[in-house]
Amino acid sequence: MKISSYGKERHFFAAAPSFVWQFLFFFVPLLFVLILSFLDNSAVNPVFTIQNYINVLSYPQVKAIFTSLFIAFLNVLLCLLFAYPVAYCLAFKVKKMQNILLFFLTLPLWVNFLVQVYAWFFILEHNGLLNNFLLNIGVISQPLHLINNMFAIILVMFHVYLPFMVMPIYNVLEKLDPNLIEAASDLGADWKRTLRTVTIPLSMSGIQLGSFLVFVMSFGEFIVPSLLGGEKVLFVGPLISQYFLNSSSVSPGAAFTVMSSLSLIVTLGLMLIVSSKYQGKQ
Repeated sequence: MKISSYGKERHFFAAAPSFVWQFLFFFVPLLFVLILSFLDNSAVNPVFTIQNYINVLSYPQVKAIFTSLFIAFLNVLLCLLFAYPVAYCLAFKVKKMQNILLFFLTLPLWVNFLVQVYAWFFILEHNGLLNNFLLNIGVISQPLHLINNMFAIILVMFHVYLPFMVMPIYNVLEKLDPNLIEAASDLGADWKRTLRTVTIPLSMSGIQLGSFLVFVMSFGEFIVPSLLGGEKVLFVGPLISQYFLNSSSVSPGAAFTVMSSLSLIVTLGLMLIVSSKYQGKQ
């Protein structure tokens, strides 16, 4: 009994630093932002007020939240549409080349995120690689406008976040018993029905995890809209940075951050409910 008790205490003390780190650098800053959102920093003596929340409920701020939610949701759909076939092939179809293909899939993650975005900038710009290539082969007569628009933002976000959708789905499919798929085929189900009623429901945990990862990171994306969007459309990430870079708007920025976080949590909850209901119906 003493050894067992010591083992439990040892595991607790081994995990304690991670809990302390999370408390100091996650929960404490969140609490600080929440308190700051209710302070009037324009007054001589700070007072609690809800005016910050009223001020950020204007059309540009609300539009920025909904735009970020829409782009994040669209990116999830695009990543899922392309990631599931890739993960399925990696798990079931290319056993001999599985390791090398996984290496190439994770290779972009070794490159600094900012470097990847700048690489796309040089590809999509007016005199960039893509426009020059299309001009040289005669497909177009003048350069296309491929940058500083929503197309560039969606394309680059899809590229950089696709591996975060593929890997969770692959991890679940790779552990899936192939006999279940064979049993569905033996019972007369074609590949479409097997995919809809067996494979997808059993891999729903990977779909949920990948969707949440891509959605959260896309929602708060800062670099891609700033470098490739031309600041023509407001997004949550750049707008929060503008608030906090201006010392006179720190409290409204904190209020906007809280509102953005709440909208993100509510949307993730709805996504979880919908995906769970789909899984339960199968």
